[in-house]
Amino acid sequence: MSDGLYMSDLYVILTERLADLTGIEYFTFAFNIFVYFFSNSIVSHHRDIDEDTIKSRTRLLHGFNLLVFISFIASIVLVDEGFPADEVSRTSLTLLASYLIFNAIEALLLSKYGEDIEVMGVSRKVETPTSRTLELVAFSVIVMTVIIGLINVWEITGLLETTGVIGFLALIVFTTKDYWLRDFLSGILVIGGNSAKRGDVISIPEAGILGIILEIRGLQTRIRDLAQGHDIEIPNYNLLQYRTDYLRKSKGGPFKDFVEFHIGYGIPSSDVKDYLNAVYNAVSNSSSSLDALREPKITIRENSNNAVIWRLTYVLERPYQLLLVRNSINMAAYDLQDEYGIQLSTPQLEKLVDG
Repeated sequence: MSDGLYMSDLYVILTERLADLTGIEYFTFAFNIFVYFFSNSIVSHHRDIDEDTIKSRTRLLHGFNLLVFISFIASIVLVDEGFPADEVSRTSLTLLASYLIFNAIEALLLSKYGEDIEVMGVSRKVETPTSRTLELVAFSVIVMTVIIGLINVWEITGLLETTGVIGFLALIVFTTKDYWLRDFLSGILVIGGNSAKRGDVISIPEAGILGIILEIRGLQTRIRDLAQGHDIEIPNYNLLQYRTDYLRKSKGGPFKDFVEFHIGYGIPSSDVKDYLNAVYNAVSNSSSSLDALREPKITIRENSNNAVIWRLTYVLERPYQLLLVRNSINMAAYDLQDEYGIQLSTPQLEKLVDG
């Protein structure tokens, strides 16, 4: 009997609480349910290059959904009149709506100003300097608008009345500039100067990075490591601070790579050239990244103390296969040693050590 009375009382309390909820709370909850059920469509419509990024954006969107749901439950359970249910609902709605607005602006800018390129064998629509710069500007405007909006929601307007909107924004920028301003401006300079874009293969020797750019964000650049296949995130400032090699076709001509071989003295240069040409032909016949009709360039980089350093230079059609082609060339060079009577060891050095 007591359980029945308890359930009856609980039903009455919940009914009264639901009746006391404001319209904004109901709207926020309904909007949240709508976004949750269509979250996959919202995120997959975005320009992400891989499944990992799509999953991370979906998790972030579901995090906003959870925040809104918790605030709605708190509005029902916490019957204390001092609980700021209306403010919590408005805050949750503001954050969720701002995220969706930014995604919509990104998609619109990409469709209008983006370009189609091939990234790792797959055709994708990617950013241009114009679209990415406008994205950064839109992101900044949305963040500032959200901050001012939340201040008004929570009625913390004393600071705005003292300094004004411009003064408040200047204060925010000044107090947080050491954490984001350098990388944010570097991102704008990199994108605006068209020095880097998604799909570019880059090398940063000082940082030990060789990979393909997946995404240039507001503060960081995400790179897929060519050797190990994992993702690396570096501050945008590093692209300007360190020497960065962009391995791509330029106005100076196609992208060229090379492999060097240490071959002992006493072998006619014509024999070495025949050997290296055979190495190149063996790889070009089995790789789409090398043109079998294009002649490689064979030169001597240095006559060192222990061996002659020969350089085999070739045009690489797909820079993201750089390591794969290098490995294929080294493998072919190893396999063809006996056939051409050329050894890749340094016999003079071996004799010196044995003696």
